[in-house]
Order: sequence, then C-alpha cells, then structure tokens
Amino acid sequence: MKNCPTCNALLKGAGVCRRCKTDLNLALNAAGKADAHYEQALLAHAEERFDEMLRHAKRAFSLRRSVAGGRLLAGAALLEGDYRLALEVWGYLKAHAFSQTTPGS
Repeated sequence: MKNCPTCNALLKGAGVCRRCKTDLNLALNAAGKADAHYEQALLAHAEERFDEMLRHAKRAFSLRRSVAGGRLLAGAALLEGDYRLALEVWGYLKAHAFSQTTPGS
C-alpha cells in the first residue's frame, strides 16, 4: 500500500498514517490474507482442484480488488461452470479499468 486509503497521503511504511492518523494495520492484514488466498488458488489450479481454486479466488478478490485477482476468479468460475460469475467479474474489471496488474496491487 503506497497511499493512505483515507486521505491519500504517501505512506512511509508506518502502521499509522502520518497525516490523518488512520490505523493501517487492518488494511495491511487484509492485503496479506488476499495474497495468501491468491497463492492457494494458484496451487489448487496446479493440482486441478477447481472447486478449491474458486473458493480461494473468491476470498482473494473480496479482500483486494485487482486485475490479477479478478482474472483468477473469472478463470476459476469458468472451470467450475459458473459462467454468470465469470461474466460478472470480467464486466467489473472492464468497467473499473484497473491500471495495476500484479497480485499485490
């Protein structure tokens, strides 16, 4: 996280925003959990456990909305036959025109 989600101040690695004093620990914790679920979804895909892949991809995307997370979720939904969800996520990504593409974005 480069900027405070509350006031958009540039963060310098502290757990509290220097400008507005927002506690950033919950957001940082959520980001770590999102990364862990993203990695679990990739592992499940490699092992062809697509139901588990979908579960982890949903959780990762709910914790952090990113292009990579959305693509993973859409792919998992397709593999599990949930075409409605795949189209919904793909439409969300297109509508919001994300500019960041890495899992940690």
